[in-house]
Amino acid sequence: MSKKMNNAPVYFTVAQIRFNPILNMDGYLAAIQEKMRTARFPDFKRESIQQLTVPFASSNEAGQVPTPSFVPRARCIFGNIEGTTEFVLENNAFALQTTAYDTFETFSKMLLDGLGIVHDALQLDFTERVGLRYLDAVLPKEDESLSDYLTTEVLGLSLKLTGKLSHSFSETVTMNTSGQLISRVIIQDGPVGLPPELMVLAPRLDSQFTQSKGFHATIDTDASTEQREPFNLEKLGDRLLALHGEIQRSFEVTVTPFALKKWA
Repeated sequence: MSKKMNNAPVYFTVAQIRFNPILNMDGYLAAIQEKMRTARFPDFKRESIQQLTVPFASSNEAGQVPTPSFVPRARCIFGNIEGTTEFVLENNAFALQTTAYDTFETFSKMLLDGLGIVHDALQLDFTERVGLRYLDAVLPKEDESLSDYLTTEVLGLSLKLTGKLSHSFSETVTMNTSGQLISRVIIQDGPVGLPPELMVLAPRLDSQFTQSKGFHATIDTDASTEQREPFNLEKLGDRLLALHGEIQRSFEVTVTPFALKKWA
């Protein structure tokens, strides 16, 4: 079992599982919403988003540029009372996102329990992608430096050049037996925030992170696997555990022993 850090740097976590499309989602929402409410996720919202699609040109349309279009797509959100944790349900995906992370065991159980509610209503046939992503904020104190917290490989030239830093960016992408791992470190001078693709639906960030506006780094670690297989909650739990293992190994070689001691 993973140990919870007393001063953990994680400020946003999201996991998503994609499954076979369900076009008639409306017919099942009432049953799903009632079970989510009794599971302590009573804050329900429904919204329509516009998804951009670009069709492929057929062979008899060679030379013509395909015309992109926007397709409306429904998205339902089931949130807790505190506004820190949400389930997001779409017609082919289910996600759990939180700004109040505890441990991986707690997080993964919550995700699988929520997915179990959806499966009881929809009787899902297969899954085809599992993804897990963590954002950690590295916030040195006045008498500290980012070099105290991060290994040299991800610092770039951020501490070597003069002038006001706009940003420094490091990214490593690897393939392993669990899937794909993307490890990023972004160094900036300003407020802690979220990547654009996460900002729209993200729960409320903890004030200890939003109040910090100085020189800091964000460790953004994203692991995923794509494989179509029959729906099985136990196997999905194993997939998540394997992805978490890769993320943990990446995190441990990105930060220093000093950082781990400070956050312990």
